[in-house]
Amino acid sequence: MSFFNSKNSDFYKESSLLKVSDLVSWKRSRNVYNFERLPEKAIISIKKDLYSKIVSPFTKKAKGINGVHYIYKSKVLLCSEFGSGAPAMLMLLEELRELGVKQFIFIGVAGILDDSVKEKEASIISTVYSSSGSSFFYTDNEKIDCYDHKWFERIKNVCSLEEKIAWSTDCPFREVPSLLSYYRSKDCALVEMESAAVYSFSQFYKASAICILIGADHLTSSQWKAPVNVSRLLEVQQKLVSQLINL
Repeated sequence: MSFFNSKNSDFYKESSLLKVSDLVSWKRSRNVYNFERLPEKAIISIKKDLYSKIVSPFTKKAKGINGVHYIYKSKVLLCSEFGSGAPAMLMLLEELRELGVKQFIFIGVAGILDDSVKEKEASIISTVYSSSGSSFFYTDNEKIDCYDHKWFERIKNVCSLEEKIAWSTDCPFREVPSLLSYYRSKDCALVEMESAAVYSFSQFYKASAICILIGADHLTSSQWKAPVNVSRLLEVQQKLVSQLINL
């Protein structure tokens, strides 16, 4: 992307012609939403299965946002099924922020790059390295740190999590040896597709956002290895949700 290679610093100060506020106003004018304002905290996952133990047929669904979203006891938004990867994540985050969300927690699964992470082990991400194109629309840094360190420490302690560094990529089927070697040299222990989007968004808007990743499949040898116990991965994520909704 030659535009970004030119390091046009003014880009990050420019205002977009299409603003999320315009989109939200347009949706409101058409009565697309079934709420006035969303809770200030959102827990975000790719799949709705994470919430199966705490939501019921009577839990309110937030309509008008792409995906399946529950307003749990009026205090936390539970997001899922909006797509995968950085572009889908950023579309969601932008709209949620405009609708009142101030704190974002992403819970995902990730490939294991380093044997220091065990399958089913949850880690809180302090830093993510990006090879995700969408993140560069929010920051020109390849290395993106967690923005809200105080909130990071609180969640880390409450959920008893280890800190790890992750790598986000747009192309999981191009995780070639040279790329893996490069990001291992940066101490990346996990790889997935969304954390760079979350942290670049967080840095751009100075918003509180945390990524928690669960080790799943293995990329620590010359051949990919699938996770041994997929149901256990879900249980770990569900436990985290139960801890975080009351935080």
